[in-house]
Amino acid sequence: MKVLADFMEYFRIAGNGTPRQVLGHVVTAFAGIPYENISKIIKREEAGSAEKARRYPEEVIRNHMDWGSGGTCFSLTCTLAKLVRGLGWEAEYILADRRYGQNTHCALLIWINDVPHILDPGFLIIHPIPVPQNGELEFKTAFNSIVLAAEKNPGNVTLSTIRKGARAYRLTYKTSPVDEGEFFKAWDASFDWDMMHYPLLTRSIASKQIYLNGPCLQVSDADSVERQTISENEFITRIASEFRIHPSLVARAISILKGKGGIGGKTSGR
Repeated sequence: MKVLADFMEYFRIAGNGTPRQVLGHVVTAFAGIPYENISKIIKREEAGSAEKARRYPEEVIRNHMDWGSGGTCFSLTCTLAKLVRGLGWEAEYILADRRYGQNTHCALLIWINDVPHILDPGFLIIHPIPVPQNGELEFKTAFNSIVLAAEKNPGNVTLSTIRKGARAYRLTYKTSPVDEGEFFKAWDASFDWDMMHYPLLTRSIASKQIYLNGPCLQVSDADSVERQTISENEFITRIASEFRIHPSLVARAISILKGKGGIGGKTSGR
């Protein structure tokens, strides 16, 4: 599979080791691709329709190699599914609900030893986590803790984050896999979300998470959170430097947003 071969060559993944080890190398490398809506805003403007604006795995990987771009949860999950399946693993799409709407996030189920595990590049679940059947599973990232909890309603699992002892609900996974048609339907709906009116990006590097929502830039680690507001004339240089995306790509997206009267951030949609 060319897209998998290109990915492994670019990230210098040798491919030796057990299947589980190779999976770990691929998914860890994949976490280096930024979550960003810059490429999504541009593609939607140029394509003319949501269906034509979907960015599939070959395009996502090629664009990252050429421009440093990434994607939002649907394009990233679609791409990760292609890579994981290319390694020989069984993987299926699942959808998730957030406070502001149903099917507003997505992730992957991957079966390891016949047990379903969750992979979620949008929330940096880069190591497969077993789907909890009851109770909770907590695991740490470099800057917070993530809790997966089985709900009373069978098939629903909530994701919450914990930082400095404060727990915040984020979403509810529906762990019954959906087919490609239902996944694409949710993907196409995402092109009409509020997040298409302002830059929304996140990137994890070392022990820090960098997050931009409109003009609000936040850098957090396990012990601190730094926030600042960047001016519009800084958007291109700051996004390019903080998220390592080519300035020309950022400039194009900012021009589109300004032309449509957007920029200020709101509740994000992945």
